Amino acid sequence: MTETEVSVGAWVAFAELAGPALLVMLAVGLAAGMLQTATQIRETSVPFVLKLASLAVITSVGGRLMMQGVEGYATRLISALPGLVHG
Repeated sequence: MTETEVSVGAWVAFAELAGPALLVMLAVGLAAGMLQTATQIRETSVPFVLKLASLAVITSVGGRLMMQGVEGYATRLISALPGLVHG
């Protein structure tokens, strides 16, 4: 594993971990904004509570899948450390 592969692997692992949560938060925020606009309710706690609940659900449902990418990257990185250190 080269330094470039380490860097790219880190970004991919980050995207696998944070991507689903960010996409769900984006969708929930958009839906909450549309709902607030349609009903003219300007309460700031409504989107916050919806986003918090959706984050809890996505973490509970997909947390294991999200962590598999990080686990795979960490395993590859730890096994490649001797080659990276000693060149």
